[in-house]
Amino acid sequence: MLTVGGTVPAGLFGAVAVLVGITASTLRAHISRGNSEVPQPQALVGGRDQWARAVADDWVEARQRSHEGVRATMSADDRDQLSRGAAEVRDHFAADFHGTLWGRPDVRKRWILRARNEDSVREIADALAWNVVSSLDRVLPTHLLGHTVENAVLHDFAEAIDLNREVQARPKKSAKTKDWLHLWVSRPVAGMLAWFIRHHPESAHYYIGEITRESHTRWDIPAKDTLSTLRQYVITEGNLSVEDAESFFALLTPPEKND
Repeated sequence: MLTVGGTVPAGLFGAVAVLVGITASTLRAHISRGNSEVPQPQALVGGRDQWARAVADDWVEARQRSHEGVRATMSADDRDQLSRGAAEVRDHFAADFHGTLWGRPDVRKRWILRARNEDSVREIADALAWNVVSSLDRVLPTHLLGHTVENAVLHDFAEAIDLNREVQARPKKSAKTKDWLHLWVSRPVAGMLAWFIRHHPESAHYYIGEITRESHTRWDIPAKDTLSTLRQYVITEGNLSVEDAESFFALLTPPEKND
């Protein structure tokens, strides 16, 4: 049995706190507050709570699989307890900002007192903001996002088409001509597509073209119906403004052929 009470080095504090990755004082606070994560003791001997080793091991494993445990595992002992990816972004911009603020003589000279004014600070802030904006592809690579959004939209289309076929196959229902107005895009996918259009319009233009082509190849959906569906959902579910949506999708609409 593992015991807790007083200062027992071999007890739960010593055997479990280290395994879980928290301090003894933190574990003691959890117990005093009756934290539900901490298992109930199996016995009370001499005023000390006691846990079976198997129970303690199960709690350690459960904690390691919790949100906190996953975060701790993937933070790689980062000083800010950030995930590896977030730490890489922080380190990149820390180095980038340092290079701008200190490595550029024209910016560094503004640290002197007489050069510190609102306009000067705004110019420096704009320079730092530009560094962030120009690094969007580093934070979220557009080629990965594009393929993900394309596949997600096509998945939603496939579900919609399967449901349409099920409805049309029901007894006592007359066969209908193809009606692609029943296509849909789920809210998360529409939101991601709208974000893609706002932040990377040129890449979004390419991948929506791929969605249009693939929809026609798989299901013989006319391009205008695919584009109409996407335009509708990025407005209603993705909160893209009507003006931006109309302007963007106008660039995707096939030109009308002159007779």
